[in-house]
Amino acid sequence: MKFPPPPRGLPRRLRAWYVVIAALVSAVVAATAPMCPVTDRQGRPAWRVEAVNDGDTVTCLDTEGRRVRIRVVSIDAPELDQPGGTAARAALAAKLSGGRVRVEGDARDQHGRLLGTLFVDDRNLNREMVADGWAWAFTGFTEDDELIEAESAARRARRGLWADPQPLPPAQWRQLHPSHTQPRPR
Repeated sequence: MKFPPPPRGLPRRLRAWYVVIAALVSAVVAATAPMCPVTDRQGRPAWRVEAVNDGDTVTCLDTEGRRVRIRVVSIDAPELDQPGGTAARAALAAKLSGGRVRVEGDARDQHGRLLGTLFVDDRNLNREMVADGWAWAFTGFTEDDELIEAESAARRARRGLWADPQPLPPAQWRQLHPSHTQPRPR
């Protein structure tokens, strides 16, 4: 970090103190900046995106600075080593490139992850992932007609995963690859 030069006329013996104080102030600012609240364009609380784990799981810092792993609710994206998995993760990461997201939801899954709907401003990223063809609508857990229609439209247009004539749903892929039934280390 570059400090502004000492003020003109500052005695030479005080210049060293100036550098020490400037370094301390910079350290305090750098340490406390992550704790400053983040909001979206409408002023609603937003969380800082720390990592995109795969096409339907992200890790964020909530408004209190706690690390929270979020399972994107109502969708199912391919596993990372499943065909389309890295592309789905890249698609979600591109949607989160601003580094902040609004999360709605308070339930937890069997692995302790928060089940959430992700928003960037007013864009529902869960729905966008399905509409862009990077995830299935998790029909066993959703009654969202728009999400189901988004998947149908993506299939008809052969977007994303649907470019493959018979993409394998993640649940079936996990059955064929039992090592993926175990939760990943955090």
